[in-house]
Amino acid sequence: MRKIHRFLIGALLIGFSLFAQPDTEASSPPEAVVQGDVQFNEKRDPEADDMEALRRWIRDKRLVTVKEIGSDLSISGEVRTEFQDTMEVRNGVPQRGSGAVFDKPQYAWDVEVNVMIDYRTDRTWAAIKLEFDNDMGQRSGTVDGLRLEKAYLGGRIVPGDTFTFDGEIGRRYLFNVFDSKIEFSSIFDGVLFRFNKAWAAIGDYYFNLGALLVNDKTNHYAYVTEMGGLRIGNVGLNMKYSVIDWYKPAANEANRLRYKYLVSQLLTSYQFYPEWIGKRLIKFYSAGLCNHLAEGVPQTHKHRQNWAWYAGMAIGLVKKQYDWAIDLNYQWCQAQVVPEFDSSGIGRGNTAGVGFYTNNLDGDPSSGLTTAKTAVGEGNYKGFEIEALYAFTDHLTVLQNFKYSNTLNKNIGPNLRYKQYELEFIYAF
Repeated sequence: MRKIHRFLIGALLIGFSLFAQPDTEASSPPEAVVQGDVQFNEKRDPEADDMEALRRWIRDKRLVTVKEIGSDLSISGEVRTEFQDTMEVRNGVPQRGSGAVFDKPQYAWDVEVNVMIDYRTDRTWAAIKLEFDNDMGQRSGTVDGLRLEKAYLGGRIVPGDTFTFDGEIGRRYLFNVFDSKIEFSSIFDGVLFRFNKAWAAIGDYYFNLGALLVNDKTNHYAYVTEMGGLRIGNVGLNMKYSVIDWYKPAANEANRLRYKYLVSQLLTSYQFYPEWIGKRLIKFYSAGLCNHLAEGVPQTHKHRQNWAWYAGMAIGLVKKQYDWAIDLNYQWCQAQVVPEFDSSGIGRGNTAGVGFYTNNLDGDPSSGLTTAKTAVGEGNYKGFEIEALYAFTDHLTVLQNFKYSNTLNKNIGPNLRYKQYELEFIYAF
């Protein structure tokens, strides 16, 4: 752990010295420096996975602000209605629906309202997001689904023309800052430092460093960093490298394994706007992940299962009426790559809620340890996902998502086959 902490501190110093170099190129406009205002990136969790095009479109809808004392107060919202058709088969036995093993619906309806408030001055900002997410139905419906998804404040410490240094503290999701289709789905309660540097002839580079609280009762913290280059060489090439350290030694074997993850990811993408498709965005991307702390355990027959990768392409951006976008990707994920609580991939359905190391997905040691025949978790799958978005009007869009996965290594745990179709209408204002 001390080596890891020294590595993160060293990376911070190296990143600061790199970005603080005097700019020898022509100055770029300040907006070319930032990766994108983090406070304007909305939720993308496994249960409601909205594509980047939708998040950009929602951001652009925030056109009405209240001017007061030289500052901007922006209030926006979303109303969503969602339908899901979920099918999961475990060793040939259906797990959902009428007469299935578990009392969970195959066809589910949700209603959701999100309220977002952003306040900005020249050097400071704050962001709030409240989510009201409830099941629909006279008997099956709920009315108390409230979540504080975002509550943080920030300030610009160094306001340069081509170099900026920001600090932020509070709550958001990890995916609001760090990029992956397989990890970063958990809450980020902590502090974040962001360095951005632009070179006119080279591209835009950034370095993010954060620390987050995992459990204050055990004094457990996690550490994460991501660095990358955008528009490298003034073309559509982007590269990002991230490392997140969840590990904390524990006397209990179940807790020790639950957090024994040091996950790195290398993500590369290339995007362009060809004439033959009306100058619509086309983006190709691929990434590889590795858990460097994985060890051979009884659940894996003493072999490490610590690699994952995904690749895909996206076409189009949604900003106004009649715009459309499609994203298609394939995922291959072994059993020990990312912790269950931070998995954002297609997953396996896992209606039974069985973890990989413990019989409960929440990692409760009292539930007992799993075996090579019973371990499930969120990894050990291969599958694909298709997502499409269409704007009926400037405010109303429809999102369709289909995902399918099958067991990657059938010698580990039960054989699960999972598929889900989702249809969601979104009104943003």
